[in-house]
Amino acid sequence: MTSLILALIVTALVIAVAEIFRKIDLGFYASLNLAVIPFIYIGFSIDPHSLALTIPGALFFLSFAYFGYKKHYLFTVIGLGLHGLWDVLFPHASTVAPHGYDIFCITIDILLALYFYVKLKPVKTN
Repeated sequence: MTSLILALIVTALVIAVAEIFRKIDLGFYASLNLAVIPFIYIGFSIDPHSLALTIPGALFFLSFAYFGYKKHYLFTVIGLGLHGLWDVLFPHASTVAPHGYDIFCITIDILLALYFYVKLKPVKTN
């Protein structure tokens, strides 16, 4: 339960920064969040087996962040959603992931994906 509460607090802080500083490029901010999150996993990957999985994984999500910023925001949203799946699988690849890390991270990824989808989605005008 603590992981979920902390995840909600972190998500609220990320969203608060976006809402307070409305002049920031929200597409860049969303992509930056997706680009940074996977590299945290490298910090939990001290053994070679885990590093062999997390470094390509981080590069995979970095590519979604790049294309989300340069091409279409949905790459960032999809990348955040896919990262939620990674959150479920990561504890099986690394023995040093903290307890509750999967719940913590998947909550943040899914909520941020939803937030950025709503905020970045173009408004249709008739």
